[in-house]
Amino acid sequence: MVDRAEPRDEDLLRQLAAGDEDAFRSFYQRHRRSIYRFVLHMTGQPEAAEEVVQEAFMTLIREAARFDPARGVPQAFLFGIARNHTRRLLERDGRYVPLADDVESQLGADHASSTYGPGENLCDSLVRVETIEQVRRAIVALPLHYREAVTVCDLQGHDYARAAKILDCPIGTVRSRLARGREMLAARLRPAVAVKKSAGSKR
Repeated sequence: MVDRAEPRDEDLLRQLAAGDEDAFRSFYQRHRRSIYRFVLHMTGQPEAAEEVVQEAFMTLIREAARFDPARGVPQAFLFGIARNHTRRLLERDGRYVPLADDVESQLGADHASSTYGPGENLCDSLVRVETIEQVRRAIVALPLHYREAVTVCDLQGHDYARAAKILDCPIGTVRSRLARGREMLAARLRPAVAVKKSAGSKR
């Protein structure tokens, strides 16, 4: 018996646009978790993540026909929808307060001795911090565009090209935002790392 190949995202989205409910269910099951994780990292709120997931997929039903394969892949198209809903939610509920320039400058003075080693990303650094929850709180405190870059690249594992499609910006912008976001996270997490090291040295 020959196994049937899993349908491609492009095929599911085309069928979804034509009103195929089975295609929608398949696409939903395939991508729901990644969208939920993205929104959870962006907001720090499980309820908000559930809300955005539902809104994003409802929007996808209405706008599936607008997908242009020349501009990217279906997953990036869906992420773009979820990103827009997330931004509106954060702005509406006041969960996003950008750092003032002087605060960012002050943080920048501490960035020279980053806690990231050569070739190390955020996920690699988790073992050097007491709890993942501290990292989540630090990520939610980042300005929105840095938070998006860190979430999409470091936490979701997308490469620069895919992240550029999701975030609708040039690859160079993704790189610079990710670098800055990592620096700011390092500055925020450094006290926790210092406490952990101090506690370990007293044992």
